Amino acid sequence: MSANAVHAYRKAWKALNTMLEEGRSYSGFERNSAFLNIGNATDGSPRYADISGACGLDLMDDGRSIGVVDWDYDGKLDFWVTNRNGPRLRLQHNQSKTKNTFVALKLLGANAIGARVTFTVNGRPRIRTVRAGHGFLAQSSTWLHVGLKNGEQISKVDVRWPQAQSQTQTITGIMPGQFFTLRRGESSAQRWEPPTPTPLPTEPALPKASQQSRTVMASRLPLPTATYTTLDGSEQPLQGPGKPMLLNLWATWCAPCLSEMQEWTTHQDRLTQTGVRVVALSVDEDTSPVRPFLKKIGFPFIAGFANPTLLETLEVAGRAQIDKFESFPIPSSLLLGRQGRIAIVYKGPVSAEQLVRDAKLLEADSKTLRAEAVHFPGFWIDGPWPATPTVMIDKFMSFGYPEAAKSYLDAFTVASDKRANQGLAESYFLVASELRLQRNEAAALTAYAKALELDPDKTRIHLEMGTIHFKHRRFAEAVPHLRAAVQAHPDVHNTRKMLSLALIQSKLYEEAVPHLAHLVRANANDPMAHLWLGHALVRVRKAGDAVYHFRTSLRLQPSSFVAANELAWLLATHSSSKIRNPQEALALATKAAADAGIPNASILDTLAAAQAATGDFDAALNTVDQAIKLAKKSKDQKLLGDLQRRQGIYNQKRPYREIAPSRD
Repeated sequence: MSANAVHAYRKAWKALNTMLEEGRSYSGFERNSAFLNIGNATDGSPRYADISGACGLDLMDDGRSIGVVDWDYDGKLDFWVTNRNGPRLRLQHNQSKTKNTFVALKLLGANAIGARVTFTVNGRPRIRTVRAGHGFLAQSSTWLHVGLKNGEQISKVDVRWPQAQSQTQTITGIMPGQFFTLRRGESSAQRWEPPTPTPLPTEPALPKASQQSRTVMASRLPLPTATYTTLDGSEQPLQGPGKPMLLNLWATWCAPCLSEMQEWTTHQDRLTQTGVRVVALSVDEDTSPVRPFLKKIGFPFIAGFANPTLLETLEVAGRAQIDKFESFPIPSSLLLGRQGRIAIVYKGPVSAEQLVRDAKLLEADSKTLRAEAVHFPGFWIDGPWPATPTVMIDKFMSFGYPEAAKSYLDAFTVASDKRANQGLAESYFLVASELRLQRNEAAALTAYAKALELDPDKTRIHLEMGTIHFKHRRFAEAVPHLRAAVQAHPDVHNTRKMLSLALIQSKLYEEAVPHLAHLVRANANDPMAHLWLGHALVRVRKAGDAVYHFRTSLRLQPSSFVAANELAWLLATHSSSKIRNPQEALALATKAAADAGIPNASILDTLAAAQAATGDFDAALNTVDQAIKLAKKSKDQKLLGDLQRRQGIYNQKRPYREIAPSRD
């Protein structure tokens, strides 16, 4: 998959997640539906009745999965439903009134998965299967439940266990309204008495909706580095030296802000005793009323202005820490711990009394933080997860700030365990990929290098770094990364091609030959692979093999003046008479000069060598003179020196000979 395709895929997921963060719905707020099978019509087609409203399932939840279970052992199946939105988990308790009954059978043992059970009810079969998964992202109860009309009886139960499909175990004595268990090989099922049901959970009493909120973070992320504008117009770093901080956003047109700041001023001593550094930043567009107000109330804490960059940073931090996009109202405040980690987010005014109490939470243990982080009693199934920078950098990327994401990663404390480092490595990799798409390849390389330092086994990083170095003709730097990429994925031919060319450009011909031979074996009709292999073989003094691959390249691509020029040079200048063929060299060099279209010093050098090889030294001197002029014009000093040396040889009426090429 191309880098652009990967980028588009990630952008699509980001757009989807942003939609959820903004409180929107996967289903467009479509209500859940329930349909009752009412049997086939006279023509045999199935018929269903919509009972969504009648049974109470038509909720406007963003439903994801359903687990079916008799939660309270009353013989009626209940639903546990998970949602993308709140409530994340909902119990749909079956409270229907009926004279009908049931039977429930549980096959014991891990080898029961896949068992097929046939209940014969009033002479007709009811088939159930023990499943390891049930529906989308769900696992229902492994109890096999059969609903029975009032008066229906079960004459027998046939069990076909997995790995023994040809053997059927038949049991009797299964009575309606009962729970039974059965082990493989037992002659009869055992009646099972359900425990006394515990009271079913009730929906918690949630706080009334309000514009004012206090959110305690169970896992704390560092606030990204930022600056604010002081009252005199200078820029100052927001984060202080190892002290807790309360960052407040306010405005002179906001009545709750003014009351809040007056209260804090009144309780200056109590707030100062907490050790919290208060920084109040105005968001007023018209800044003229700010200083008079602060002077009027004698505001004793640090004050300044929130610049646009800071406000964007706070939007990113708010999305990352709360995972829901709601712009900060005015006033809003963030309470940070000593290390600059976000501890509490306040939306709306916060009292001095609350701040004094919350300052004590900054050093609280994890158990206390967990209790404070939720708004109702309960227990944690898992988590809270430790704070990682992944979510913060994801938000920076969504806002289009990969440089800020990299800076945040650089400042994050690297964990010592391998798994955490692999997570950070993936974050660096994603940031680097975004920087590369924005054509900031220098910053991308530093991010890739950091990812590789954290996770040396992530071979995709080697490929990306090798590709960037190769693109910018830094072949020596590209080679070790491309080596690692080829070693990890030897069948990716494009990577091997890049490595082969980088090795040739680095004059590592011995290493290049087996890679190019691999490419030729993989695709014998690739003219470029034959050309490059011939080029490398000449330089490891295997001219005979090189001639074959040059000829093959020309056969596959007759218009290739590069292949013609390489072969002509070899046939004109090689020291062995078994390799030399001056007449063919002259024909090939003449063709290469014509096919190139524009004068080329290297091709004219080959033509002059072929002319000298045939004994036409006057033509050779005329041609080499043209080549020298072109080399001087292009300021190619190495080629110029070689041409002038060969010019001296032709003046002596001698052809030029070599065992291995002196030019590359």
